Amino acid sequence: MLFDNRARNTEAGVFKRSVCKKDSLSSIAFVLSLSFLFSLLSGFFSQLQLSYIISSDSEELLNTYSMKVERFPDVLTSLSKNFQFDCSPLDQHQLEHIAYNDYVIRRITIKSKNGKQCSSFKGGDVEARLAPLINNLAPNVSLWVASESRSEENLLVAEWQGGQGTLLVHLEPLVSETLRNKYCENCVLSSISSIDSPTVSYWRGDASLLANEPLFSSDFSEGLRVNTFVKNELLSRYKEELWLPLFMFGGALGIICISLYRMIMRRKMSLHSLVEQGLAKQEFVPYYQPIVDVSSNSLYGCEMLARWQRPGQDVISPMEFIPYVEKSGQILPITEQLIEKAIYEIGKLNWQMTKQIISINVVPDQLESLDVLEKSLNLLQHSEITPDQIAFEVTERKQFTDLTMASDVIEQLRIQGIGVKLDDAGTGYGGFSYIQQLNIRSLKIDKMFVENIGTADIKLSLLDSIIAFGKEAGMEMIAEGVETEEQSQYLAEQGVYLQQGYFFGKPMIFKDFAYFCKSMASQPQEDKLACVA
Repeated sequence: MLFDNRARNTEAGVFKRSVCKKDSLSSIAFVLSLSFLFSLLSGFFSQLQLSYIISSDSEELLNTYSMKVERFPDVLTSLSKNFQFDCSPLDQHQLEHIAYNDYVIRRITIKSKNGKQCSSFKGGDVEARLAPLINNLAPNVSLWVASESRSEENLLVAEWQGGQGTLLVHLEPLVSETLRNKYCENCVLSSISSIDSPTVSYWRGDASLLANEPLFSSDFSEGLRVNTFVKNELLSRYKEELWLPLFMFGGALGIICISLYRMIMRRKMSLHSLVEQGLAKQEFVPYYQPIVDVSSNSLYGCEMLARWQRPGQDVISPMEFIPYVEKSGQILPITEQLIEKAIYEIGKLNWQMTKQIISINVVPDQLESLDVLEKSLNLLQHSEITPDQIAFEVTERKQFTDLTMASDVIEQLRIQGIGVKLDDAGTGYGGFSYIQQLNIRSLKIDKMFVENIGTADIKLSLLDSIIAFGKEAGMEMIAEGVETEEQSQYLAEQGVYLQQGYFFGKPMIFKDFAYFCKSMASQPQEDKLACVA
């Protein structure tokens, strides 16, 4: 026997190690896959990074221009006032002086009306072919592209025409000249084009780069577009530099994802096991919240609510465990445990001598299976409480999957005298279609509608619509979440007399609920002599 136990323990240990090994291998494979995936994106990210760097540098350099495109008309008009347009020594002096002192200007050329022409370039004007870029930047100003015969560069030329003659200003290619060799030798080329014209002005650089796709384009005012081209060698260099950081980032992200996944799974497994322990130790306890008929100030009944009382801890709110146990299926044994306790406790109050109702919350799953419901109904057989004093409340916030089966189950309950109420009416999946399809004759108005009484919120009109629907259908209506006298009076004026909420009493343990029943039973009306503990 001892040998057998040791063998089983050994086998269990081997199996556990095997599972852990497989889990570890899967985790390593996931991390490596994510790492390689991110490293494959190095080309994309290298383009983004290089585009950001060059565009930032370009923007900074463009801002250093003293003559911006939108200021050309005013600047050229002011500049023209320095010349007589007769190519006199004074004009020649002004040409050389202005071009020398303005680093943005490469040279200036003037043409008089009588055909004279002179330039700031002492060796004479350089022969250039002009192609239009923007013909009408202003009424007397246009932009041109100048292709010089002895240079492998095109220049941007601003032209001003006036009554005395023409002024041509050739601009220095500051941006492209600065960027051209900044990252590697002759590997960046900037070009200017008109949005409406295919004419291109490319500044100093390798013209063969124009055959590539631009790294990025920027549109400026007055219909100009600046394109930036780079050599593939520069992109490759940035791609190589980013490969390792992206690989490591992908690995780190993979580790974080696995850690979060394991933490969530541990929490779920931990919560699952805690619920199982709670069921074994009978830690789930029923709380009772009274439902009052305000038309007679009598007790209509109560709603049984779930609470989790762990030893040495505060009571755990249902919002902290009900959503999980509904998904895990543990809500079914919890409901059975609560029903068993509630039936036993309520039986101490001579409940069978009254017509009062105890409402028990169920999920759609419980109304879609006769077998599941039979387990709950068997718990009622040993109680003196009659079936017509039991009501099941099914929330509309969780969707039915088999309405036909649910309809059959509800009909079987109705035959036995057990009522079914639609809880949280108007807040969930089915709307009021569930009332028709499941033949439900009682609904509970959700707190979200009640709390808007006395306000201008649109939900107040929805509350009135729900009440009007309930009246028209001849349904029993219970309002939840009644917390003020104003809310209670408004509902009563609308004909909703069955009310539940903190205004009447909070959910309470059985001892406090028994005291509440005694306090109502002590009133003189005969029908309030129920709830005698």
